[in-house]
Amino acid sequence: MLPKVILLQKLVESGVIAVIRRIPEKQVDRVAESLIEGGVTALEVTVDSPGALAAISRLSAQWKGRAIIGAGTVIDSESARLAIQSGADFIFSPSLHRDVIRTALRYGKIAVPGVMTPTEMITAIEWGADLVKIFPAAGLGVSYIKDVKAPFPHIPVIPTGGVNLENVASFVKAGVAAVGIGGNLVDRQAIEAGDFQQITRTAKQYVAAIQAARQQ
Repeated sequence: MLPKVILLQKLVESGVIAVIRRIPEKQVDRVAESLIEGGVTALEVTVDSPGALAAISRLSAQWKGRAIIGAGTVIDSESARLAIQSGADFIFSPSLHRDVIRTALRYGKIAVPGVMTPTEMITAIEWGADLVKIFPAAGLGVSYIKDVKAPFPHIPVIPTGGVNLENVASFVKAGVAAVGIGGNLVDRQAIEAGDFQQITRTAKQYVAAIQAARQQ
């Protein structure tokens, strides 16, 4: 098992956490391969996806050392435990749940709850969260990230929901640790058409944009 500090480095390395949500089971492996070929180092498989636990187990074994695999949309401790037993190295939630954070920490995994308000942010950290997910990012906007980072510069944030190629650099410049991207990266039309190279190309664009923004 990798030390947690290494897991944290891998989670934010590329700057992208790709959200794989409700993709047909037979396509998940190809989607994951396409994302990793595009430079993405963290893949989140949401537990409401068909065959999610099996996919987490399979992908974590296949891509060990090259990317880390986690579980998303986790809102209870039992789901967190099952995901971790299946190989998940990080647990993302859309909301704030103390029992989910505790379960992730108990097994030495990364806990990333979803928050919206400054009170939820500091509460999550007090409960032991490693990072927080600002959700929904599109509705709150880049200016909100800047505002909450002012009093809480020590809290690493990951905006998720509505991040795209046009605004990703702005989020990075606002001081985020990484961004979570779902449909804008894991393109359903490309998947249905079998055009996995398109997903790889888009992944490369996001990674390049984030790396460039980090250097500014």
